[in-house]
Amino acid sequence: MKRPLTGLGAAAALGLAVLYGFAAHARHWFPYRPLRAIARRFAPASSDEARGVPASKLAERDAVGRLMQLPYLTGYKASGAGPDGVTVYESGLAANGWNLCLSAHAAEARLLDMRGAAHHRWAFEASRIWPGLEVSPRAFEHDDYWSRAELLEGGDLLVIWEYVGMARLDRGSRLKWSLQNRANHDLAVDREGRIYTLTRQVKRIPEVNPDDDVFEDFLTVVSPEGKTLRQISLLRSLEQSDYAPALAFLPREPDLLHANALQILDGALAPRNPAFREGNVLVSIRSLGLLAVLDPGQEKIVWALSGQWRAQHTPRLLDTGRLLLFDNLGRMVVGESRVVEVDAFTQEIVWRYGETKAQRLFSGSHGSTQRLANGNTLIVESNTGRALEVTPEGRSVWEYRNPYRVGKKRELIAMLSQMERLSPALSTEWADHPGSPSAPR
Repeated sequence: MKRPLTGLGAAAALGLAVLYGFAAHARHWFPYRPLRAIARRFAPASSDEARGVPASKLAERDAVGRLMQLPYLTGYKASGAGPDGVTVYESGLAANGWNLCLSAHAAEARLLDMRGAAHHRWAFEASRIWPGLEVSPRAFEHDDYWSRAELLEGGDLLVIWEYVGMARLDRGSRLKWSLQNRANHDLAVDREGRIYTLTRQVKRIPEVNPDDDVFEDFLTVVSPEGKTLRQISLLRSLEQSDYAPALAFLPREPDLLHANALQILDGALAPRNPAFREGNVLVSIRSLGLLAVLDPGQEKIVWALSGQWRAQHTPRLLDTGRLLLFDNLGRMVVGESRVVEVDAFTQEIVWRYGETKAQRLFSGSHGSTQRLANGNTLIVESNTGRALEVTPEGRSVWEYRNPYRVGKKRELIAMLSQMERLSPALSTEWADHPGSPSAPR
């Protein structure tokens, strides 16, 4: 009996050792860190080290590589045989205007009329500004395309290369200034011309993770001339607020907050809630499913709301007191997204789109929505390369399908990183092909 019992004991010990090994690797229990240090010490030099890449650059890249989860891709959906461009246009029901379009096939933006004809194009490669970008991991930096753009008076354009930086171009795509500040996701311009954007830094924050680096997100303010004026840590702003308990739900991943949208408030709703005063900033914190209002003067979160959405994108506080947002998980079913309009004061969902088979939406990342002047809603299903405009009753009256392709064999529809409807009164005297937003060239 002793031999079988001894064998069973050894097998059990071996099984426990294997289980502990997996847990130690996943949770960084002893002896994970000493073994990792030894492995790094005796690892052969990389090709970059052999080429003489500075150690500081290698250390930064290593930190970023460890932190990154899944990269944003330039395309997600297989290309089909269907029509491209504007496939639906009911001119009597759609909100007339110009369309600022960004596609992940290239670092460019196009100004389209309602029929999809391009009236102007801006383009600028990040490598022309930062030639050493190839040193950084491609999984983290997205220098192939623009993730966000803002059109300024006279045809100037503010652009973001995701997690790389930002720049200002003139109407002829000539560079005015640039900042390699790891800008990402969104930007907005206040009445004085100051630019608000989201940036992040790779840092060691002992109280969050004493052993590994994490991402810390910031609201960064930039002058019209491209000078950084201030940076406000969103993590610290939450810590110092009445909403600090939300930090108990920080994810295990180093991408702590994943701030992905901002809106400078105009003060229209301040009489109903002082938190919505002019100059405060609504920020979307995706990892916590949290919408938060930051008071830049106090550097503190003064209002927050969560609970009826997950992994949200582009929330906008409307003058009605309602929040419009793209909900990337919708009803918590894989493969579904939706758009919801929520009363910011009563938390009642007053409008929704995407919860029926005929309205099916899905964008595993990105996604955006915009309330138009006529009450319609513009929805961008980014991953599929589709934008559609729907009436309050849910009728589709305008649809655009991205004609550009990406992938080694051009087998994927290029991701649509932005489609924004601009006023039909926009002056386009500076455009390559000035004209009406409703008339084709």
